[in-house]
Amino acid sequence: MIVVATMELYGGFITFCPEWLTANHNLDTSNFMYKWVYLVFFNMLWVFIPLYVMWVAVRDINDAFAVRQRASASRKTR
Repeated sequence: MIVVATMELYGGFITFCPEWLTANHNLDTSNFMYKWVYLVFFNMLWVFIPLYVMWVAVRDINDAFAVRQRASASRKTR
């Protein structure tokens, strides 16, 4: 999941970085709906959802290591 989320963030960056570097000539920001709803809100979903997925995956990995460490520690005390 971490790899997929990272690639999604990278893909979003590669999609919009050239547009930002060329001063956004192809983006129509004169209309509120185009700028704030379509451009900002819907594209931020492509940032926040992968970040959330990465956070959950890292938390799950940390939990798995904690369980393994507890199991390893309990075997050593026997």
